[in-house]
Amino acid sequence: MSAAPGEVQRIGAGELRAFIQDAGELKKGTLLYDGGQLLNLARHENKLFCEARGSGAAPYKVTLVYTGSPAPAFKGRCTCPARTFNTAFCKHAAALLVAWARAPESFVVSDAAPPGAPGADTARKSVKKGSANAQALMKSGVEQVGTLVRELAVAGVAAIGADRIEQMEKLAEALRENRLRRLSARTLDLAALLRGPAAGGPQATGARRGALPAVAYANLMADLLLTARKLEKHLAGEPLDDRHVEELVGKTWKASDRKPAEGLTLVEYAFSTRTTSDDYVIRESRFLDLETGRHLSEKQILPAFMAKRTEPKRSFAGEVLAGARATTYPGYPPLRLDFTDLGDKRPLDAGALEAVLARALPDVGAALAALQEHRKDVFAPDLVPVAVRIDTLFARGARLSAVDDKGEALHLPDDAALEERLAGSLRDARLRALLGDVGIDAALPTLWPLAAVVEGPLGLELRPVVEQGAAARSGPLEGSAWNAAAREAGASPAAIALGEVREELAEALATGLTGLGARVTDPLAERLRDLRLEKQAALLQGLPQRPEPADRLDDFIKLYQVLEMALVRLAGATHIDSVGEEIERVPTYESVTVARPDEALPPDEVARRRAAGTMSRYVAAVHYARYYASLPASELVESIFPLWADGTATPTIARTFAPLGAEAIAAAERALTVKAGRVAKLTAVRVLQAVALHGGAASADAAAMLGRVAEHAKDAGLRALARDALDVLDVLDARAAGPGGAAVRARRAGRMERVQELAKALGAAPNKEERGEALKALAELGDLSALPALRRAFYADAARGVREEAAYALAQLGDVEMVETFVRMLASRGEDEREAKIAAYALGYLGDVRGLSELLSAYAEGYKPGIVADAIRAFGPVALAPLVELIEARPEIAKRAAALDALKKMDDTAVAGCLLERVEARRGDADFPERAQLYLKLADVHPHSRREVASAVAAALAGAEGKDAQAALRAAQRALGVVKRGK
Repeated sequence: MSAAPGEVQRIGAGELRAFIQDAGELKKGTLLYDGGQLLNLARHENKLFCEARGSGAAPYKVTLVYTGSPAPAFKGRCTCPARTFNTAFCKHAAALLVAWARAPESFVVSDAAPPGAPGADTARKSVKKGSANAQALMKSGVEQVGTLVRELAVAGVAAIGADRIEQMEKLAEALRENRLRRLSARTLDLAALLRGPAAGGPQATGARRGALPAVAYANLMADLLLTARKLEKHLAGEPLDDRHVEELVGKTWKASDRKPAEGLTLVEYAFSTRTTSDDYVIRESRFLDLETGRHLSEKQILPAFMAKRTEPKRSFAGEVLAGARATTYPGYPPLRLDFTDLGDKRPLDAGALEAVLARALPDVGAALAALQEHRKDVFAPDLVPVAVRIDTLFARGARLSAVDDKGEALHLPDDAALEERLAGSLRDARLRALLGDVGIDAALPTLWPLAAVVEGPLGLELRPVVEQGAAARSGPLEGSAWNAAAREAGASPAAIALGEVREELAEALATGLTGLGARVTDPLAERLRDLRLEKQAALLQGLPQRPEPADRLDDFIKLYQVLEMALVRLAGATHIDSVGEEIERVPTYESVTVARPDEALPPDEVARRRAAGTMSRYVAAVHYARYYASLPASELVESIFPLWADGTATPTIARTFAPLGAEAIAAAERALTVKAGRVAKLTAVRVLQAVALHGGAASADAAAMLGRVAEHAKDAGLRALARDALDVLDVLDARAAGPGGAAVRARRAGRMERVQELAKALGAAPNKEERGEALKALAELGDLSALPALRRAFYADAARGVREEAAYALAQLGDVEMVETFVRMLASRGEDEREAKIAAYALGYLGDVRGLSELLSAYAEGYKPGIVADAIRAFGPVALAPLVELIEARPEIAKRAAALDALKKMDDTAVAGCLLERVEARRGDADFPERAQLYLKLADVHPHSRREVASAVAAALAGAEGKDAQAALRAAQRALGVVKRGK
């Protein structure tokens, strides 16, 4: 129904989505209206008014302004905190429109707008809310948090029910609206922890003691109490340091409040998008200033409902912002900045990366010193950003350590995803520095890396390691888990002992301070005295003497925090002798060392242990290298399949073939021309590069063949690898040290600029269609520098279709680091069929023999027979023998059309050769006649293989007696046309 001039159009409930685009806000508004939270509904001219109950003493005032031209529209105004973001509809405005749609008769027609209604009189400035009222609301919120912490501390978590957790969540929302940002976020985290896995927490509501992660719980309780105490003093008149204002309550910092920063030279080393516990989306660029070594960040912080329709901030990956100017907010490192001038943007080059290394901390000791200084402030974040020079990574068990040139180590988190991404960043390159966040995980000084500076054949590169959101720690290890990890990692006995005391204190807090008696405190106090912490022991023993459990809380938390600081001091770096006789460098990853294995294992046993999760990829790489290095060169030349199709063998094969000259070139040409999987061809390119670098008469021929591959290969991955090999040759050639080397760098800079442009679109484009287009363009570009961006998309993109295309692109570019990930996806086909199908396609594209076993298992099960058969066929000759062996073991498979189709699409000569080998090996066996008929059926897919195998079977069975032998002989004769079919 159209409205008369100066009135508000009537709408129906079905029309609400036409005016409120955000379904989440509409749902919240509907719940508010249904809950009776709207008061004093009124209408004046083209405006609707109401008051909405909120968390504070005074209700919010809400206005909707209707305009009929050029199209009907409503614009909302509200005095709630969402007004800061200038959104058209907060939940209160949405509730008001719901009321108008459902019950327009409940609106009183007014002669004037209600006093104080926002937007009611555009000519009149809104009245500023009194500071006394805001301060009262903050004080009330702080008091409520204090009450919550006391109740939990006294009674323990066993008394917490679902209704109390819901109250905590509502309290958190009220705290946010009253600008108590840290208390709000920590209260939400605590509620999620208590609620359990369904809401992101680790245990079920009301679970028994022991199911709750006690250290995480105690950390949150301590943070809430200390923050509340600090704010109580502030509200009583004690001023807050500016960085505490930013951390604890937040503030809209005007440009005049912020500190100017000029002459910045910034390199972005990480870009992330994450959502906080209170539903805010944070997009962040992390920078290192090459002038000062400071870590800075640019953030875009939006409520989740606004992030959907707001253009994302851009990334500056691959660029240097020289001469940038900005203002910095108060806070902790990385300091947040707001650009006023981006300066002169130039490509990230070797000079800038040398400056990154110059500004990096010199060793692990300096990183730990920075952490200790940072954690002196109890309100400082747990982690501090660092760039630190690292010499090697040491792989011990499932955990890696970052080791400096003095042998001092920072531990990396026990995270399989991080280990995979690090491997992708470090392959064929030497680690020079890691950039990320350092903190304490249980008793272990730990570095959560975000990026690595590595040195490859073409010089220094900055490679992303992991998304920042994923790098943030999910919580400390618990109980025996961290204890075992700490002991294995070499943490000091004192640090482990103190960590155990803190964990037992955390358990006592979770149980409730009512039960904190001498039986609990005396043994712990004795252990503190053993650590020479006499004052802390006395404080602990004094707690049970206070009759009121609530009176124990402040000193308990004080003790808990003091012990954390002591733990930071005790958790010194672990020393690792990286040059000892028991340490071995990993051939494929020259920056990684492992404890030297005592035994030599064949590839099939290594693959089995990797699949079972009992061997790291780095120890596996050592075993692979030992095995392939033990083979004589003649065997490698004669039997390039399946050896060359194993991505882990490529470096060893390249080194072995480098001095073989013409023989190596012939083997490489064979691998490139045979219909084989992609990895075998990639190995051939590496072999040609090794021959060319080795020098000698064959060097020019190898370089010429590389040129032909780079120019004419249909495979984008092959072209990219050959092009990189030629660049390496040019750079390392003495004649290229002058203008030639500059030409290579200029040529690569142009390609890198295009890669960075597409990578930014892939990471930040708001819709999946744009990201998909960027991904396809990266794959078609065929540049290996795109691999990090493609890996990020595969692991982190929100759209499943984009992740799928990223998997195919990684396979097409020959990213052998992804093989084990794809194998795990295929092995989980019973849990996620779509992911398994993606993995099958990707493994076929790659053609790495490590994926063949799982493909054959899926094939035997009859899983997606057409897809899996095509994937196996793509391996070429590598797959023939394993496929035939599988069919021999499971003859019923030969009855499937897909089985024969896989053989039909393989090279006829190869099929014939494989089957002839089987005939020769099996002749004379008792069951040979039966097997011979199977070989004939398989050979029937090609005329050539049919004739060759039939002739061999006929010769093998000439003169043989017995019903089965005669049947097989007749089958062979029919295949040769000697006996007509059906006779």
